[in-house]
Amino acid sequence: MAASRRGGATPGTAGGPRSSLAHASTIARTDLRRSVRKYVDRRLQFAAVAFVLVALVAGGGYLAYRIGPIVGDGSGDFAGYTLVEGARGLVATFWLVGVVVYAVRAIGARGSVPGGEGTLTVVPTRDAVGGVLLAELGYLLLYLLPVGLAVGVGLGVGTGHPLVALTVPLAVVVGGIAAVAVGYPLGLGLRHVLTRIPFVARHKSWIVVAVFVLYFGALSTGTVDALMVALFEPMRHSPPGWLADVLLLGLPAAGTSTLFAAAVVALVAAVVPVAVVGGTAVARRHWFSDPALAGSEPPAREPTATGADRGTGRIEGALARVVGRPAAAVQVLAWRRAARAPLKLLYVAYPLLFLAGAIADIVQTGVIPAYLPYATLLFVTWAAAVVFTLNPIGDQGAALPVALLSPLSGRAFVGGQVLAGLVVAVPVGTVLTAAVGLASPLALDRVMLLTVLAPVVMVLASLLAVGVGTAFPRFESVKITRSMRALVPSMVGFALFTTYLFLTAGAAVLTVDAGLRPTAAALVSWLLPGGLTVEPGTLGLVATGAAIVLVLLPLASYRYAVRRFDAYTLG
Repeated sequence: MAASRRGGATPGTAGGPRSSLAHASTIARTDLRRSVRKYVDRRLQFAAVAFVLVALVAGGGYLAYRIGPIVGDGSGDFAGYTLVEGARGLVATFWLVGVVVYAVRAIGARGSVPGGEGTLTVVPTRDAVGGVLLAELGYLLLYLLPVGLAVGVGLGVGTGHPLVALTVPLAVVVGGIAAVAVGYPLGLGLRHVLTRIPFVARHKSWIVVAVFVLYFGALSTGTVDALMVALFEPMRHSPPGWLADVLLLGLPAAGTSTLFAAAVVALVAAVVPVAVVGGTAVARRHWFSDPALAGSEPPAREPTATGADRGTGRIEGALARVVGRPAAAVQVLAWRRAARAPLKLLYVAYPLLFLAGAIADIVQTGVIPAYLPYATLLFVTWAAAVVFTLNPIGDQGAALPVALLSPLSGRAFVGGQVLAGLVVAVPVGTVLTAAVGLASPLALDRVMLLTVLAPVVMVLASLLAVGVGTAFPRFESVKITRSMRALVPSMVGFALFTTYLFLTAGAAVLTVDAGLRPTAAALVSWLLPGGLTVEPGTLGLVATGAAIVLVLLPLASYRYAVRRFDAYTLG
């Protein structure tokens, strides 16, 4: 191993706390600079991320300004709790979620040595751990601190108490430090278990799938909700709940405790050195040991044709007679890639997490709500589009130069990618939508309408997704654990496509269902500044116009993807 157990402290680097802090800050700055540079170099992706961040800042600040009068006098309540009591429970629970997030990051891509193992030959392990902790805090503040500042300013203006403009971002900083300090060492320890124990390392793929299935099962049965409810009361009385006292300290009528606010700041200051010491102990054991299965891989064998390959060959021949040989080859190749890397398909189930509450209610009550058929149609549409069409170019991997240099046309390539998802999703999604609709109290004519629309909506969504995925490809796989990687669509692609899907659904619902327009108009009027209002009829006309544009957009997206592939160059 290149690095020594003592972390390679050299005469010029083995100084006291000041030199350790300098090393840690240098590691953190370098890590942050490299990550930011990746986004900046990809201009379209950087512009999309910047747009989302600006929208969150503007939206968060404006929403805080609008609710300012409600909470400014301290009269607001939360499910029977006073404002500060409810805020303590919520803030503490969200802080716990933050701890889990940073633990997961440590288990995944952030658990390795920053800058490679060579870093440990230059600086002590303690300094490298400190650098990771500072970098993780930097990532959090990079996204949340601007939002916290905007929310603080919005609350300050809305309540007439400008001090809250300082206390809100202060709570974000203090809470972020605590979440990183607790979550990262915990996650690094779990990573050690996953990668250094032979049985766990050998079956880690199945373990990840099992954990996801168990987690979704817990969501669906209401176990997670029950756990959150059970945690709310003790977390409200725990020190993380005191972060709410820091957050609301600028509101005199909120009933916050200055003692609790000062105590949580002092506790976080005391936790930091403990996190560095504990994280260093775990890192020394983890970073200076080899993976459990290192060197135990079986020798490579010549690939042989399997029954599945022969089966897909026959399917390709049958498809070629319908869509042509080039498109059929692209379609079958997409299926084979998915079968060989099934872990990447887990992201298809992401929307189910939002339906977990509804599923839990169904399990407990045995009654299917009337909105579930609509939600089912959204889910099958999302799944149909993102499986093969949200990263068509990036999914080619090392075979991309071959595909570009071959006689394959953009029409055949894009068509094959789209058909790969639709051939499976259209029949399954249509039947699933119809079955949920028939089992729900929804009127029969609405069920028939949703069933007829299902294949049309899935086709349009897939055509839109292939253009978005072509514009924002991702070529680098995402590290799940030290040795597990999966190539998934870019976050920008996910965000843009999901936004389109919800905008289209909202415009379509307001166009078809006039009964919802008064409620939607009242909500929009409340959000508009300067006392502006919108009439239900006007909102219906706007929704109809938007629906027409959004429905036609996939055709332009498909043509863009075809032209983009035909003109694509490497370099």
